[in-house]
Amino acid sequence: MWDNVLEYLVQDVIAPDLRGFGQTPASSDEPALEAMADDVSKLLDSHHVERAIVAGFSMGGYVALAFAERHPRQLAGLGLINSQTLPDTDEARAGRRAMIEKVRREGPRVASDAALPKLFAAVADQNLASFAIEGAECAGVAGITWALEAMARRPDRTALIEKLTIPVLLIHSIEDRFIPVERAHALAERLPKALYVEISGAGHCSPLESPEMVAKGLSELAQRVETGITPPS
Repeated sequence: MWDNVLEYLVQDVIAPDLRGFGQTPASSDEPALEAMADDVSKLLDSHHVERAIVAGFSMGGYVALAFAERHPRQLAGLGLINSQTLPDTDEARAGRRAMIEKVRREGPRVASDAALPKLFAAVADQNLASFAIEGAECAGVAGITWALEAMARRPDRTALIEKLTIPVLLIHSIEDRFIPVERAHALAERLPKALYVEISGAGHCSPLESPEMVAKGLSELAQRVETGITPPS
C-alpha cells in the first residue's frame, strides 16, 4: 500500500502490517479498531520510538484516530488520508454486515469485486485492480470479516480530533466515491489549523493513485511537527 509513497519520503518511516493483512495473521479477538491501535503502540515500543506521527489511509485513518484516543503520549502528529471521523450510518453498518455474510459464503474475491467499481478514479491505471484483488485474497475471509465488523463498531471521533493540540493533516481526493470529498471539506472547516491537501485525478486510493502528492502532504506534516507548529489548545 505504501511502497510508492515511501519512495518520495526522506523521513524515517514504519509501515505497520496490521493484523489480518499482509503477513500478520487474522485476529481471534473481538473485532475492534482499538486492538489495531494497541498493536501500533506496541510496534513503536519495539522500535524504541517514544513519539511518532501516525497517519492512516481509509481504515488506517480509523486506526490512527483510535491510537490518538488511547495513546496520546506517543502521538506527535496525526494524518487522515481519504478517511473520516464519523461513524457508519445505520445503512453503511448494515451494508458491512451483509458483506460479511457474503464473504463467508462466497470467499474474499466477492469483497474486492464489490469495491473495485468505487476504489479508483474514472481514469486509472488498470494494474491497480490486481492490487485490490490480491490484497483481498491475502487477507482472506477471516481478515476481511474481522476488519469490516471492527469498522462497523467504530464511534464518532470528531470531538477527539477537535481537541488535539498537535499538527493534523487531512488528505482527500476529489473523485473519492467511498467517502465524498464534501465530508473532508466539512471536517477541514472544523479544524481551521489543520493542513488540508486535496488531490484531483484520484479516487479513494490516493496512496496508490497519487503517491507523490500524499508524500508531499506527509512531509509538510512532519515539518510542522519538527518546527512546533500546532493548533491552539
